[in-house]
Amino acid sequence: MNIYLIDDHQMFSEAMRTVISGLFPQVHINVFGDGRSALSHLKAHTPDLIILDLEMAGLSGTDLLHILPQHGKDIPVLVCSGNLNSRSISRIRHAGARGYMSKSESLEELKSAITRVIAGDYYPESFSNVGTTENSESSSLLSNRQRAILTLMKSGMSNSEMADTLYLSPNTIKTHIRLMYNTLDVTSRIECINKAETLGLLDR
Repeated sequence: MNIYLIDDHQMFSEAMRTVISGLFPQVHINVFGDGRSALSHLKAHTPDLIILDLEMAGLSGTDLLHILPQHGKDIPVLVCSGNLNSRSISRIRHAGARGYMSKSESLEELKSAITRVIAGDYYPESFSNVGTTENSESSSLLSNRQRAILTLMKSGMSNSEMADTLYLSPNTIKTHIRLMYNTLDVTSRIECINKAETLGLLDR
């Protein structure tokens, strides 16, 4: 079994690697300090589970949750964060996470969370019934692919970098950006990102 641990706090991620290795001796753990390096590695590899921090520089955990489905891989994600609230839990549920837990949870809870999420269950069980904060009218403005492009655009990626990350051609990226500009009635990247955030299409 292979697990990706994505967290920009090196001391915590290395401690987590040690803890998980003790709980699951046969598991191989890859640690990534940022979302972009993890996405690059996903081009050639498919882990059994991603354990994901929410608050990271560059691409946040929620950003990654929106981007991952565009790779065509159904990888279960367990969010592990020190700053969870009802709104963030709702957002990660909508973005496709299978479970969440606080960084202060016990080793028994960590083992249970990993086991359940890899098995295809939600963790905690009540997570499956969590509603979302998504505005249905706004969310229908753009396709999932366009929202993934928006997320990468917000992180500062160039068109060629976005194309490489999403396995698309640069011309396809340009076409989607032009369509987003028309839909949101904007003429620049900054306007596009600001308008998307105002409409709730991107995390602030």
